[in-house]
Amino acid sequence: MLLVCPATALSEAPSRPQPPTLESCQERFAAWPDDRDAAMCFYQCAQEASAREAVTRALTALEARHPDQGWLPLVLGHVRMLSSHKAAEAPYRRAAETFHRLQQAEGEVLAAINLRAILLAQGRAEEARQWTRRVVEVASTSGRPDLRARALMVEASHLYEVELDLGRAFRVLKRAEPLVFPEGTEGMKKQYLSVMGTVSERLGRLDEASDINARLVELTRSTGDLFLEAHGRFTLANLALRRLEREHVLSDRGRALALARQALAAAERTGNTTLVARAARLTADLLGDSPEEHREADVLLARCLALPETPESQELRLSCLWTRAERRAGVDPAGAIQDSEASLRLASERNDPLYLALALRGRGTVAYRTQPLPEALAHAERAVDALEALRQTQSDASSQAELFATWARDYHRLAGWTLEAGGATGRAHTLSPRAALSRTFAVSERLRARTLLDALVASRALVDAEDTPERRAQRSEVQSRLVAVQRRLLDPLLTGAGRDAALKELQELERRERDLRPVPRQGALEFASLDAVEQGLEEDEALLVFLVGDDVDLTGTSAGGAWVLVVTRAGTRVHRIPERTRLAAAATLFSGLVERRDGSELGAAVALHAQLLGPALAGLPATVRRLLLVPDGPLHDLPFAALREHREGAPLVARYELGVVPSASLWRHWRGDAPPTLGGEALVLADPEWVLGHGESRSAAASRSGIFEEAALLGALPEARREGFGVEEALRDAHMAPRLWVGPEASERALKDADLSRVRVLHMAAHAVVDAEAPERSALVLTPGTEEEDGILQPREISRLRLNGALVVLSACSSASGAVLPGEGVLSLSRAFFEAGARAVVASLWPLRDAEAADLMERFYRHLATGMSVSAALRAAQLEASDAGLPPAAWAGLVVLGDAGLVATAPREEAAPLCGLDPALLMAAALVVLLALGFIARGRWRGGRAPAATRGAAARRR
Repeated sequence: MLLVCPATALSEAPSRPQPPTLESCQERFAAWPDDRDAAMCFYQCAQEASAREAVTRALTALEARHPDQGWLPLVLGHVRMLSSHKAAEAPYRRAAETFHRLQQAEGEVLAAINLRAILLAQGRAEEARQWTRRVVEVASTSGRPDLRARALMVEASHLYEVELDLGRAFRVLKRAEPLVFPEGTEGMKKQYLSVMGTVSERLGRLDEASDINARLVELTRSTGDLFLEAHGRFTLANLALRRLEREHVLSDRGRALALARQALAAAERTGNTTLVARAARLTADLLGDSPEEHREADVLLARCLALPETPESQELRLSCLWTRAERRAGVDPAGAIQDSEASLRLASERNDPLYLALALRGRGTVAYRTQPLPEALAHAERAVDALEALRQTQSDASSQAELFATWARDYHRLAGWTLEAGGATGRAHTLSPRAALSRTFAVSERLRARTLLDALVASRALVDAEDTPERRAQRSEVQSRLVAVQRRLLDPLLTGAGRDAALKELQELERRERDLRPVPRQGALEFASLDAVEQGLEEDEALLVFLVGDDVDLTGTSAGGAWVLVVTRAGTRVHRIPERTRLAAAATLFSGLVERRDGSELGAAVALHAQLLGPALAGLPATVRRLLLVPDGPLHDLPFAALREHREGAPLVARYELGVVPSASLWRHWRGDAPPTLGGEALVLADPEWVLGHGESRSAAASRSGIFEEAALLGALPEARREGFGVEEALRDAHMAPRLWVGPEASERALKDADLSRVRVLHMAAHAVVDAEAPERSALVLTPGTEEEDGILQPREISRLRLNGALVVLSACSSASGAVLPGEGVLSLSRAFFEAGARAVVASLWPLRDAEAADLMERFYRHLATGMSVSAALRAAQLEASDAGLPPAAWAGLVVLGDAGLVATAPREEAAPLCGLDPALLMAAALVVLLALGFIARGRWRGGRAPAATRGAAARRR
């Protein structure tokens, strides 16, 4: 909730300043009765709970004598807020009307902001919305940047509190940030940090939220603001709990409990019963199971539940009830059920999907521990339904993905419980094994790659009505400005100050571009069922669906565990695998050993094969030769091709073709399309000529520039140029019509202008730069082509290319890697090509060496050109590389994403038998051929490889 409690100009020392006395404030006001700070002195005095009653009487008397002094009722509202929201409403309303009558914009804005918060806390959303509009109107009319910043913060608060749109709230706050820091008042800074900390936490940006709240605590300590200090400390402790739940490092529990106790002590200093109750509940949530801790938790939760039952306290009461229910489950089952049912009733009355999901999560935990498993399943399924409703409140795909990622463990829990109900853990089953598998598969599909699926389904529909020509023109204008700013950032001569300014401008433009995107369409999705997937698989295919959760949660309740579902045309089986934390450590170790290129990864390869694949592969039908992998969590970056059953044995890719799909629903989406026409056009871009850099050293920037510093210093790729010619030759031999663009011709402008609808293969041998912190800045680096382009082809631009079921091959570093969001998957460059319409993408999990990449691609295309599927061609190329003695680092990182069974070229026809011809004629023809070959061989020997001539001929064909 957004509150504005301005501070006086007090000491900036790190220790908390002592509040002024009531007598000193009265003397100060008598000397300067029109001064704002003289009135604010009373608020500082009221920080001591024992002084509040006297301060309230003094302010009431002064307000009666000074009816045109709007700061007096405003400060009275602040003082009453320290004890009761309801009591603060009337003075805030009087202050707003007084300032409005006197045309004092600043006071009116501050009073309206606080009044709006009071109304919202009481559930009076429509009245709060009216005061939000008033704040924005007054601030805009005033023309003051500081009031504009406050209006933006109120707008952001409305977005996340009322509309639950966290993504837009975050971007609105970012627009306010340069208006607040560094020149804003202490009060504005505290207001900004308070709201931004809450929004960041709810989006799952836990590190960012922790930094913000640490700054808030330090600022409030220096200004003596006990209320906001307690709020900041509570949020820090809550973030520590969130991180504990996410990372499952149980040793961090003690630190989180210590932070909760600090938050409770800070709340008690304020005397505010609501703050005390919140901190008490959090502390109880983190206490252990010893008798002493149980007694302490009971006392704390009793304090929490002692609050009067008002709309204002409903949110806190329901969370106290579900916390007490979870703690009582092991000792008082009936009481636990009663508490959790009461919490659920309160959440249902709020009609808020967030709190409904939280209450249902708690109700499910209690049911799992106290009631038959079907009861727990019912509540867990309802929790997932609430999460779907929460997802739909977000107005852009990125925010949907971020928010959804924070709830992935609820899907893992429901999936594991469902398998348990089907007897997978040995517990007496309450579902048939087949029903449990089908329902688990459905839960898995609801979790995975949802925004990508939304985008692909929407691309088949008519243009969104909200995406008007005006909005498209605005997006185009913003895109042009983005290019101009990025061209500046790519200049190695840009100074540190200029670079910082350009980065700030870029961030603002990126936020505007995202706000102008069409709202994601939802509700028309049909997830793939297990029956449909089984029927859609070929006899030689198996789909391996991984669900990688934790074994238990912080209460000791089953968190679902980790599983692999093995789906074939003949049926589906399920096997238990190690939980997430164990797999994350093992996968990281394996990838690190692969990078060493010394064979030290063999032991880890065998261990992971046994843990992930051993039982799954042992039961596969003998006909299976292609594995379609649906990874989860730490498995997204795992090079499955290099796993092996024995140290001396062959790698997995020797036995199976491999393909990676984000979800079974997306796999069916691609498979459901009509098979592409074989042959046709191909487009090959190789070794783009980077021309923006000046080739000079650059000064160090004051802030991180990410991909721009890296891109500006990239060199040529001579082996990529050789690769391009080899790809062109292989595709021409496969009766395709390839176009080869190398050097300056391999430009961003040319690619965007090209008609790609008939292109069946798009090959790009170029540099890639990946920014895991800002995935939308990742890029393939091309020649710009015009002054209107910057040469860095980013996801927002890639997704607007119009591919029609093409195979895209990204011979570029880390083009299949990037930030991993739980559930959503990898935010990679490859993903953007799927949004553009690609049917399959071949890309790399890690950096590629130039010569090794060129050789591997030569092998791949040699097999692809014979009519092999993409996965078969890649398997053959990887086996050749392995047989040639190359380490897994040289070949195992290349993966097929999407439709691994795609065939891009027509099979080569065998020569017809020469039946009935005269043997003498055959011998004569053979002699002519041999003589011709001799002349050709002599010509090649004399001229060597003649790279310039060969490539010149290719250039003329372009």
